[in-house]
Amino acid sequence: MTGPAGDDLLIEDRGAIRILTLNRPDDRNPASTALLFRLTRIARELALDETVRAVILTGAGKAFSAGGDFQHFVATAKDPAVARETIANGRDFITAMLDVPVPVIAAVNGAAVGFGATLLALSDIVIMAENAFIIEPHVNVGLVIGDGISVTWPFLASLHKAKELAFTGDRLLAADAVACGLANKVVPAGEQLNEALAMAERIVRHPRTALAGSKKLFNMYAKSMVDTVLQAQMDLQFVQTQGPDHGRIVQSMIDAQNRNR
Repeated sequence: MTGPAGDDLLIEDRGAIRILTLNRPDDRNPASTALLFRLTRIARELALDETVRAVILTGAGKAFSAGGDFQHFVATAKDPAVARETIANGRDFITAMLDVPVPVIAAVNGAAVGFGATLLALSDIVIMAENAFIIEPHVNVGLVIGDGISVTWPFLASLHKAKELAFTGDRLLAADAVACGLANKVVPAGEQLNEALAMAERIVRHPRTALAGSKKLFNMYAKSMVDTVLQAQMDLQFVQTQGPDHGRIVQSMIDAQNRNR
């Protein structure tokens, strides 16, 4: 059975496998404020659905996800209440993703930027098309590193590599992502979903209790950071969203958009 979960997200049921597809391809699948909250609810629902044994995340079109959309970006900078709600939801989303008891596989078809990079960081297995890439751009726009990035990258990659990527905002190509530990496998462009499905089919043959118990143990590392690193990240992020550097950058983006109309 296939059905929409709002226009910007599709959910496909393939027996024991759920495929979640970010579905704003013309805009490179950015995350609206509504989608960020919806994904938290969906992650919680998946955790309660005992028929699910594997989840696949992917994007429609040429990108996985280009990050938060422009309206969301402006709203968090202009309205402290929106910023607080969004940051609090970020914690809820991370916890919900870490609590999904079955493996989550990211099938990365293109750019994974900002929130897209966070989705990869919270996935259990990352399969990237050879033309896909990761960017962590928060510092570039006057913000501290992303929430999911803060609790996973330091042990997925070396701390030195995580700092380099976060401080520069450089593009990390698929092969380099595998080499530094932020992805598992590179496949030819267009084959990432097939590869993810093949891996999911192997996974769902195993007992769900064994999968859930194993994932719980693995994710204890990240969950141990929720009350320390993640809380500090959220506090710093709120200050930065309301700060002069981020405000100046957001205003310059608004001005540029107005000039282009």
